[in-house]
Amino acid sequence: MRRFVFTVIAVAALCAALSGCGWLRAGGASHNKPSGFVLRGYVTVAGAPAGQPGDPCQVSTAGITANAPVRVTDPPDHTLATGTLRAGVLAVEGSAYRCNFAFELPGVPGGHNTYEVSVDDRQPVSFPAVELRQDKPAVITVP
Repeated sequence: MRRFVFTVIAVAALCAALSGCGWLRAGGASHNKPSGFVLRGYVTVAGAPAGQPGDPCQVSTAGITANAPVRVTDPPDHTLATGTLRAGVLAVEGSAYRCNFAFELPGVPGGHNTYEVSVDDRQPVSFPAVELRQDKPAVITVP
């Protein structure tokens, strides 16, 4: 009988201790991960003046500038996320100079097969969702 009483007290004490740390109620926690991801990319514009790669740049003829709006939509054209372009950075592609304007849009919801990215109300460019969720940049080329 003493052994039974001791076992009951030990089990009750163990339950009280474990409930204090939340272990007993952890089974009710959601196991779903957030579906949002960070969409990274850049707009690359041809015709930048020569210089050192990585230097600040601007290409006024294309109309793309820092702080231009970036919009991510699903194919029915529902806005999923918005942001702006960062300052242009000079890049070299072969013998041509380009000006690259990066963007980063956090919290883009998952659950789509493709995403469309548009910059400054230009025609959107479609990208496969799998690649974007794997952190492949969305690159938009402006001639």
